[in-house]
Amino acid sequence: MISVRNITKDFGTGPILDNVSIDIKKGESVVIIGGSGCGKSTLLRCMNRLIKPEKGEIYIDGVNILDKNTDIDKVRRKMGMVYQHFNRFSHLNVLENIILAPMKVDGRSREDAEAEAKELLKKVGMGGREKTLISSLSGGQKQRIAIARTLAMHPDVILFDEPTSALDPTMVEEVENVIRCLVMDGMTSVIVTHEMRFAKKIATRVVFLAEKGIYEEGTPEEIFDNPKKILTQRFLYRSRMFEAALEADKLDLFSLVSDMQDFLRRYEVTEHQKRFIPVLCDELLYPLFNAADKPASRINLRLICSETGSNHTMHLNVEGIGSDPLEEPYLDELNLKLLENYAGFVFSKENKDGWEIIIQL
Repeated sequence: MISVRNITKDFGTGPILDNVSIDIKKGESVVIIGGSGCGKSTLLRCMNRLIKPEKGEIYIDGVNILDKNTDIDKVRRKMGMVYQHFNRFSHLNVLENIILAPMKVDGRSREDAEAEAKELLKKVGMGGREKTLISSLSGGQKQRIAIARTLAMHPDVILFDEPTSALDPTMVEEVENVIRCLVMDGMTSVIVTHEMRFAKKIATRVVFLAEKGIYEEGTPEEIFDNPKKILTQRFLYRSRMFEAALEADKLDLFSLVSDMQDFLRRYEVTEHQKRFIPVLCDELLYPLFNAADKPASRINLRLICSETGSNHTMHLNVEGIGSDPLEEPYLDELNLKLLENYAGFVFSKENKDGWEIIIQL
């Protein structure tokens, strides 16, 4: 269906993609992952010529879309694209957003376009919202409307460019569920995402980009459970890690709690663990930074989430203190008891920079 052959793309500072080739077969769900700036979105946008590579060839059903004689608009009618941002007409209602392209581009009657739009809205969980203005919807609802509008053009393949990255974490799952249903129905899909657990669930093939090209690819089990190459292993490990460098004069505990809870939503997490995050800040971080004698000058926090299950671990490297951070004058017996009540275990050990606290959530 899609055949990318030896493409190179350079934005003027050296190639971001160099001699890249990939084939997408009908019915596949190919997920593209990789670090920021590795060329994920660039590769996706080359596939429908939103970006034109300096060299190479790209075939869609045997048609070279880089050929100057190709009618790219005709090709794009069979290639839907869902972006990070919703790109909807905010002054129109939901129904008008969906039927506009089928009527204007495909020449369909309003009656037919409306009938199908209502069915598509049911499919994405938005039935009965036809008259709602786009501007009044949540981010997750807008993205589901974007998917319905794409489906209204009867695409053979849909390209998803970070479809959940602009969403509040609480809305990510509703959009992922819609995409998962499309994939299960056999829709050919190419998905750029930073949500690794989602990628593992929906991919038939995973492509990891690094070093200006495809560094490693395979089934979800091969890439996520047994990656063979070192950069893939490092990337997947770091994707499960939340890091924060905390300093006393710049400490915002409310923001930290929110950020950690948002991060944990991507993983299996219990209600007990969710409640632990504010307790951690109140009963450990606040006392360490506010001790009367030798308070902490800096705490480097790392929350490492388990790939399977909810056995998540937190490491805190505490600098500037004079003694064990889990003892007085930093923590009293009540502080420690509250921490231990929520955590699987809590212990500390001295290191070259000060002390390290290790907590199992």
